[in-house]
Amino acid sequence: MNEYTIGYLAFGNLIGLSIASLFYMLGGRAGKWRRRFVGSFILATTVCGTAFLMGKFSPLQLLIYPCLIFGFSLGYGADSLGGKLIRRTLYALGVCSAGLIFCLTLGASAWFIFIPHIGIGLWSIYLGIKNPIHAAAEELFICAILNIGLCMYPFIGGG
Repeated sequence: MNEYTIGYLAFGNLIGLSIASLFYMLGGRAGKWRRRFVGSFILATTVCGTAFLMGKFSPLQLLIYPCLIFGFSLGYGADSLGGKLIRRTLYALGVCSAGLIFCLTLGASAWFIFIPHIGIGLWSIYLGIKNPIHAAAEELFICAILNIGLCMYPFIGGG
């Protein structure tokens, strides 16, 4: 596969991530199904489709969809610090577990993405607890930063 095609696929992943993040934010306003099922489906389809096109697909990677549903279904909001910490940690674990599936199917090189993916997960917990920006923008950005690593896995090892 030539480098332009790989670049366009990576750009397509960013578009898919942006659309999934939009649905994540929309589901935070009303219609939780948008976040839980549509946003997670768009993201899972994006990364699994890219893995297929890059010749890196394994049927086990389809399990990222339930992981994302789990992460996207958990209530993100809470009033207490403890509640925020628990909910945001579970959200990050749901998304990072999708990354773990890629590690198990792609091998050793995937762990080089997984380690910072976990770090980003921790950062997303911090940002969610501090909540320095408006909730609608925060939800969109948290979804985008937490899932950027997921979009990278299909590109491991060239193509």
